[in-house]
Amino acid sequence: MIRGTTRLAAVIGWPVDHSRSPQMLNAAFAARGIDAVLVPLGVEPSHLETMVAGLRAARALGASVTIPHKVAVAKLCDQLSPAARAIGAVNCLHFTDGALIGHNTDCDGFADSLAEAGCAGAREVCILGVGGAARAVAFALRGATRIQLVARNPSRAAWVEALQQVVASQLIVRSWSEIGEALSQADLIVDTTPIGLSADEESLTDSIPLDAVRRDAWVTTLVYHRTTHLLSRARDRGNPILDGRGMLVHQGARAFTIWTTSPAPVDAMRLALDDALRGT
Repeated sequence: MIRGTTRLAAVIGWPVDHSRSPQMLNAAFAARGIDAVLVPLGVEPSHLETMVAGLRAARALGASVTIPHKVAVAKLCDQLSPAARAIGAVNCLHFTDGALIGHNTDCDGFADSLAEAGCAGAREVCILGVGGAARAVAFALRGATRIQLVARNPSRAAWVEALQQVVASQLIVRSWSEIGEALSQADLIVDTTPIGLSADEESLTDSIPLDAVRRDAWVTTLVYHRTTHLLSRARDRGNPILDGRGMLVHQGARAFTIWTTSPAPVDAMRLALDDALRGT
């Protein structure tokens, strides 16, 4: 029930109709008895600053931020958490004491999902892609000995030099022609590319030489609404796999705790996400 006392939270993106954050976070508010509601707000990039100002004026509890606003919204924050500053992207806004604080819960959400699956502690990592998601994953895995990032366009990896200053891992950028060598050395492979969302997914994924991968290496993706062709191929050859559902739940759980200071009801959030995905 929405009342005059109900606090507003939002997920902002463009588009935003694909987001399952409203189902997850509203289930969390209900489970903890918190008088708040999260709504999806589609915001064109040119209106982002106006929307953030409106949420601030409305004394919003907070906001989740999704594509394409994660980098731009960082410039609108009064303060950034250490993770958000290092990654250069914000996916969680917290309005508090007249200030807007930008957080990045994607990185720790990914780490939480690995730990939950029994996949933590990889020393040799191969990340496919060098976009914003790759930055968050690389920061999350900063305890690894070496992280190799494989890119179709290595010039997009200019951010690696700055991140290298704040992580202990050795960061190496490789071209797509070197993918086989990078895969063969990895304990953990993370696909952060949009290949899993492409209409040509199978043909693009079949070009990734999984035969080079060790049988005990984990193969993971950030896609959460279905099993991608890459994960299917890895599973069929016996590799342990992990999709992006755990990351989505745990990044949302961390945002919930930032907004409310209450422990997140992770099980309730996971059930709500599963119900939402079944209804897709």
